[in-house]
Amino acid sequence: MNPLALLIQLLVGLSFIARAAAKLFGTEKSRAEVAALRLGRGTRWTLGGLELLGGLAMLASMAQPFLVFFAAVFLVLVGSATALLHAVRKRTQGLAMTALLLAGAVVAALLQPLGLRVLALPEAEALPLAPVASARTVKSYGEGQWLESVQVGPDGTVYLTSNLGENYATGDKRQVRAQVIARAPDGTERVFFELPQGATAGVIAFDAQGGMYMTGQGARLGVWRLGADGKGALFAQLPTGAWPNGITVGPDQQLYVADAAMGVIWRVDPKSGAVSRAIESDALRARVFVALAPGANGLHFFGRDLYVTVSDSAQVLKTTLGQDGRFGPFGVFASGIPGDDFAIDEQGTLYITTHPFNTIVRVTQAGERSIVANATQGVTGATDAAFGVLPGDRDTLYVATDGGAFSGDMKARGSLVALKVRRAPTAVGSAQ
Repeated sequence: MNPLALLIQLLVGLSFIARAAAKLFGTEKSRAEVAALRLGRGTRWTLGGLELLGGLAMLASMAQPFLVFFAAVFLVLVGSATALLHAVRKRTQGLAMTALLLAGAVVAALLQPLGLRVLALPEAEALPLAPVASARTVKSYGEGQWLESVQVGPDGTVYLTSNLGENYATGDKRQVRAQVIARAPDGTERVFFELPQGATAGVIAFDAQGGMYMTGQGARLGVWRLGADGKGALFAQLPTGAWPNGITVGPDQQLYVADAAMGVIWRVDPKSGAVSRAIESDALRARVFVALAPGANGLHFFGRDLYVTVSDSAQVLKTTLGQDGRFGPFGVFASGIPGDDFAIDEQGTLYITTHPFNTIVRVTQAGERSIVANATQGVTGATDAAFGVLPGDRDTLYVATDGGAFSGDMKARGSLVALKVRRAPTAVGSAQ
């Protein structure tokens, strides 16, 4: 958390509490400002009570960043009322301190706007419910262990990326302990790869030869390449300020990475690790300041068509990769869906996870949309989805979740959920 923000919150909170104490319990001398304003007992107690409440809320917000913005707005309203009384009574005594505290509350709100960002989350359009044939929770993991990605390897092994010790509210990744978990078709599990502390495990992709790649943030920013022996290295670095999120392999065998911060789709050469900008567009960016949801998030090809979820705009965009290696302009494939990542089946139907909205949304090529799973089916905090690849498992949609950690529950348990969807028996699409 920002040390400057904490200091300002502490000073503003204590100052308002001190002012409230003077109004409510202080001596006549300590209530000189109040006396100068000629406040009646009822008004004095009302202002004092409101300042005490706001000051306590500001102190409490030091432990819960979600409260900072609301506590600051509350104190600005209370302080503005006091300043207005000064103006009406034509009294300048104490006005400078009131103005200073108002400025402090405004700065606190600007430094910690999490509450505003939660209010400004994109709105999910109400869609009809058409639940999957069946759903089961395959496994729930430990407290605070959140799953970011799920992908199924060529041999049917389910790979999960897990992050423990991350704080969604502050974005602090310094204590993160991340790993890739491999779950064999017989249900046995092992830690396939472990990242250094402070590096987060992102989204997984496989190429046509079974090569494994993964995005990463925190202490290791870029794209990892993992071998079949469970050894790996960061082989493609992205610039400071990038937010590598979804990753996929294109029909040209190049890697494509969605940057949730910079409005870019990066092209990464899987042989050399060379990075270039494949697409740069404002349509891929999140809103400035108020955005809590990412910009470009998940991305996958269906043929030469590339689909990208933009979480903050609640849109799914579509473009086409030309034979010359260039992409055409974006079109809006679907709107009103604040998607995270997704899977695509052989008909080109998208199964989109919506993370804090706790749903899986199905969108067909004809534009038909429905919710196929929600919290009732166990997909609370759904972050990613992928179809099984083995016979008898190709109608299974595996979903990774964070268990609802986005709501602030640091003890939430990530889960792997298996949904049986009604679809054709052969899967050619995949999702990370």
